[in-house]
Amino acid sequence: MTVIDTHGAAAERRRRGPRFGSNFMAVLEVSRDLVCLCEDGIILDINSAGIDLLAAKDSSALVGRTFCDLVGGDYVQVLEELLLLNEIESQAIPVAVRGLNGATLDVELQIHPARELGAGHAVVIARDISRQGHLARTARASEDRFRVLVEKSMHLIAQCHGGRVVYINDAGAAMLGALRAAELQGMAVADMFHGDYREIFASDLTMLLSEEGMMPVRMADRDGDAFDAQILVTPLPSVGSVPEYMIEARDISDHLRAVAALRHMNETLEHQVAERTRELAEERSKAVEARLFVESLLEAVPNPLWWKGIDGQYRGYNRAFREMHAIGAEEWIGRTMGELLDPDFVKTSHAADLQALGADKRVQFEGRLTLADGLAHDVVVSKIAWRSRADQPEGVIGVMMDITERKAMEAELRRLATTDALTGVFNRRYFMTTLGTEVERVHRHPRPLSALMLDIDHFKRINDTFGHPVGDKAIKAMADACTDAIRTVDALGRLGGEEFAILLPDTDLEAAMMVAERIRVAVSRICINTGIGDVVFTASIGVAQLIEADVSAEALLSRADAALYTAKNSGRNRVVAA
Repeated sequence: MTVIDTHGAAAERRRRGPRFGSNFMAVLEVSRDLVCLCEDGIILDINSAGIDLLAAKDSSALVGRTFCDLVGGDYVQVLEELLLLNEIESQAIPVAVRGLNGATLDVELQIHPARELGAGHAVVIARDISRQGHLARTARASEDRFRVLVEKSMHLIAQCHGGRVVYINDAGAAMLGALRAAELQGMAVADMFHGDYREIFASDLTMLLSEEGMMPVRMADRDGDAFDAQILVTPLPSVGSVPEYMIEARDISDHLRAVAALRHMNETLEHQVAERTRELAEERSKAVEARLFVESLLEAVPNPLWWKGIDGQYRGYNRAFREMHAIGAEEWIGRTMGELLDPDFVKTSHAADLQALGADKRVQFEGRLTLADGLAHDVVVSKIAWRSRADQPEGVIGVMMDITERKAMEAELRRLATTDALTGVFNRRYFMTTLGTEVERVHRHPRPLSALMLDIDHFKRINDTFGHPVGDKAIKAMADACTDAIRTVDALGRLGGEEFAILLPDTDLEAAMMVAERIRVAVSRICINTGIGDVVFTASIGVAQLIEADVSAEALLSRADAALYTAKNSGRNRVVAA
């Protein structure tokens, strides 16, 4: 089969709304709404209602103009993206339109791709809603008052539409290294972030929007320099399926430097404790006074700290250690770790003791330890030997830091980087990485490898009839059906919208067709109760096996996508092999 679409264009065409014939302007001439045809945002033709609405004498006064020149407000950048077909929005957008006589009208605007009429062609439909103008102006006045408050904020505040910044305050512009806020309008939201954060949010915006509460991130200014920040993402009422939201960011670089300085001071304090312990062994005549000083010093250390003899028995510990284990001041004195703590932790800690006693340097390790609250905590332990006047090791001093929250944050970041927020399956970025690795392995060690491309038939109809929440349930149910039908060694990924891909290692085309048919039947049996009617749907599936000509993962997936497109054109609810 010939590869006809290497970048998912077939799937994209299925989602882009109505199609238009060459005579559609004649049909829509009787419409009371403005209807015009644009190419790359330039007006090519307009109906009589549109000529009257814009106060033009005839169509020649409007043809050749850039449509965005007639639009006011904050949505110009967004409309440019829609007219250039960089984004698709199926819902009407309220904007202000200026007629040639200077009058401003409030309209609801819809932009439909019309690629069948030519590259870059779009049909624009505008309905006059001037009667609601008073309410819109009242809302606009409230917005102006809100913006005054936003501009006075000491922190970054940005309003975003989809993946773009449509507004940012002066404090935000200064934080990102811009002279004027206008320089940042229209920038990609992901470009505000640094390193892995930029890659994650650029590949899947839902990861940013799904976060609740304050989130620590690394941001970047316009010169590419990174800084630490806390952000809060707040969803805003959105028109259509493209989300609108507000990002508030606070620079915490100075705070983190202070924390680092405190940590350094804590490490310095550990060293001071070890030095003072050696002094106690050398100055036995001042033992009582020195012991009282050291005990006061250790009690002030915020981290759990203890010291043991060379026999492994506890000689003492500070307040933080007692609180961590919920013990008294003398309860563990003279006892060993083996009597009191988790066997696995004891084994690792004992090895660290021997290493510290055998070398005059600090030894550090990580482990899991069950504390008095009954929970297992991730901890990092630092140990160093304390020595006699003859410079012989007398025992070990240890200090502990609880890093459970940091470990949990690292695990969550890894999860966000690899999974889709709605379905829990692999996201597009991680699935493509997995597929690329598997294709390279097959080229080195030949064995069968197949891939499936599948999506929900007439998915737009489900969204339009029952709403996007039901559409999300359909996507989740589809993912669950696929998960139940495949092996643990197989990989399921959501590529976007209702489109999924499945990687089947060690599977030839015949076996892959059987898996695809099993999935097709399982999807056809899904029934979602909405309260206003049951939703049932089907899926179309394209199947391809890796061949010698497939030099990359994209080539294999493109052939499966072409087969999927054939399944759609052949009536849907079927499996087609490439």
